[in-house]
Amino acid sequence: MPELRNITLGALFSESCARFGNRIAVEYMGTSATYAQVDALTDRLARGLMALGIKKGTRAAIWGNDRPNTLYCLLAMAKIGVVPVMLGTSLQKSELTDLLERSGAEYIFFDEGFRDISFPAVCRGLDIPALKECFYIGMESVEGFRTLSELEKLGESVPETALAAAEAAVEPGDTDMILFTSGTTSASKGVLTTHFSRANTVMAHIEALKATEEDKFCVAIPMFHCFSLTGSVLTAIMSGACVYFPANRHTKTLFEAIERDKITVLHAVPTLFSAMMARNNAGEYDISSLRTGVIGGAVYKPEFFERVSRELNYNLLSSLGQTEATAGFTFCGYDDPMEIKANTVGRFIEHTEGMIRNINTGKPQPVGEVGEICVRGFGVMQGYVGQPEVTAQTILPDGWLRTGDMGFIDENDCLHITGRLKDMIIRGGENISPGEIEELLLAGGKAAQVKVVAVPDEHYGEEICACVVLKDGEEMSEEEVRDIVRAKLAYFKVPRYVLFMEDIPKTNSGKVAIGKLRELARVELGL
Repeated sequence: MPELRNITLGALFSESCARFGNRIAVEYMGTSATYAQVDALTDRLARGLMALGIKKGTRAAIWGNDRPNTLYCLLAMAKIGVVPVMLGTSLQKSELTDLLERSGAEYIFFDEGFRDISFPAVCRGLDIPALKECFYIGMESVEGFRTLSELEKLGESVPETALAAAEAAVEPGDTDMILFTSGTTSASKGVLTTHFSRANTVMAHIEALKATEEDKFCVAIPMFHCFSLTGSVLTAIMSGACVYFPANRHTKTLFEAIERDKITVLHAVPTLFSAMMARNNAGEYDISSLRTGVIGGAVYKPEFFERVSRELNYNLLSSLGQTEATAGFTFCGYDDPMEIKANTVGRFIEHTEGMIRNINTGKPQPVGEVGEICVRGFGVMQGYVGQPEVTAQTILPDGWLRTGDMGFIDENDCLHITGRLKDMIIRGGENISPGEIEELLLAGGKAAQVKVVAVPDEHYGEEICACVVLKDGEEMSEEEVRDIVRAKLAYFKVPRYVLFMEDIPKTNSGKVAIGKLRELARVELGL
């Protein structure tokens, strides 16, 4: 990636279509479409959008599962500068209403639903003045809603010259989409990014993965996540590779897909990798087609990384990314030794600067010293939707994005993650990282899950609460938990409170819902 390109997502996709027109762009449930076919279809959909009066800058929500139609809507919008608002499939009606109102979406494109949530039923009951129409993009028609086929039909009234003019009017600096953060510590925030930032981030991913038109990317993480949408779907489609949508994300389905359809690139979060390796018959599948992939979305141990690499027998890469930075901004080198891949998240990508910021003084930390990870460069977001104050707190005046992650840079310029700043517990002036306590308790062998959070304390300001989920059949006392920590760490890091729980609450994206967990702990302890 020697130079940044001043290009839009639509123009980048057009380049792929011109180069790889006859190659397969998308596969799903035994069906496929070539780049030429996808290009033609998304042109027709874009013209349909224009027939409705949707134009550059209009915000249109996409509430869909990981299927071709979800991608086709996204690409059609990208071509003419419409701003897709990508929505999580697990949203309840109140959450959906909130995100639609906050994002300013005027249209919503939705499919059948997810688990026990019927998207058509929810959309029928929406009462949002700014919302003009709901379009159904599922497999079969649903009464009361227009479909993508009807949208294509509408587009026949728009000449191709008008489409070409609309595409030419989109500029690299325009907003490309709105993605929402996971909301682990507070309500999710809508992140505004640009065509320029995402197009160049995609090209950085292509380079890091050594992606080519020979690859087939399996979409094993929901598309409404930045990691999946940018690092898997768009990286594939902009490199001439195939985007492969599995029927579902069950481990059996994924193993069968890899074996049968020769998947070469698989990105996943640690929990999915763990589930794949836990299958009793995992070794019976021929997964030799797998070439590379990225692990991300949560912190993991070096031993876990090594195990995934060994048992799945492919070139797993580590990386750090964030929705606010468009996607991945560090990568390990493709040929880096295991020691670097397993213990670090690599180096900052080209045209991007990294800094470790002292959380007390705000000044840069020297090599090896822990602080807040900050990044500056082309991938930094425009800001949060409707939240200028929060944006100003997150992006410093000199352009540095505060990631909220804690870590340090070593003598080889590799970045190490040590925890989350918002997870940091400040007890009587002492900064305590929950991660080191959690690691100790997990290493004890009896705990299946551990999350250490801060709870209020009149004297110290904050106290430590260890929330523990035990493995089946295991028993443990509160004092045993404290003894494990007391034996290895300073006295002020020993949890005052221990709560044994059936499960630890998660967000829709599978991350620990820190805010909810803190509140549960506070209520349970009567604080």
